[in-house]
Amino acid sequence: MWEELTERQASALARLREPFPEDAVELRPVYVGEYDRNDAGDRFVPPEAYHVCPRCGKRHPLPAKHLSYIGHARITERLNDVDPSWSWRPMASRQDGAPLVIAGGLWIYLTVCGIERIGYGDADGKLGADVTKEVIGDAIRNAAMRFGCGLEMWMRDDEEVTLPPVAEDRRVPFSPHLGAKAAKAQRKLADTIAAIHDLGAYDGNDIASAIFAEFGQHYYRMNEPTVEAALEFIDEVFPLPEPQCEGQLSLPVDDVEVIPL
Repeated sequence: MWEELTERQASALARLREPFPEDAVELRPVYVGEYDRNDAGDRFVPPEAYHVCPRCGKRHPLPAKHLSYIGHARITERLNDVDPSWSWRPMASRQDGAPLVIAGGLWIYLTVCGIERIGYGDADGKLGADVTKEVIGDAIRNAAMRFGCGLEMWMRDDEEVTLPPVAEDRRVPFSPHLGAKAAKAQRKLADTIAAIHDLGAYDGNDIASAIFAEFGQHYYRMNEPTVEAALEFIDEVFPLPEPQCEGQLSLPVDDVEVIPL
């Protein structure tokens, strides 16, 4: 059944559908590359995928597409301009009255100028205390789109994929990816790689790649015997310089006299 709109409602909703200025449009990167998994089967983005993006200037995994969207604050500003008495309510609530978030998602009703639309929001994988706030903001944006607010963002066809830069001066941080039940030997190997990386002698990601090339296994999936072999491999292929005391000078071998005990 079609809704009969008054002239005031039609005028207000037309203003709600007006395009946003370009400076209000934000870009959300969406990683489209390959994922890796640790020994527990948890999926994660490989650390070497992180770069400074040449398109948005932010540091995030590449390759990626960039989705255009309007932030929650701008949507709220538009709703306030069109109908200062707009409101939303959850489709379902908990016994304490809080919105019922199921599997990270929330269904709501959004009312603008006396007209009601539904919307759905999720936290986009975010965790922590701000999840509920993130879900509500996303649901309001989604429901406002049902009124046509920011609809052009959903209609933009951006198939362009931003690839990693060919070269980058900044070194990619090494972050060990171990499952909660990782073996002691796996943790020892990961700690060794991280320690060498932190010393600055070698890149931990290069060490991890070399281990995979040599053994056909990622460091976080190795069993204890293979870990020991990998540690020996690291000592041989990535030797560390001998530590020296401050002011220590190296002597030619010919100048050293060995005194037998």
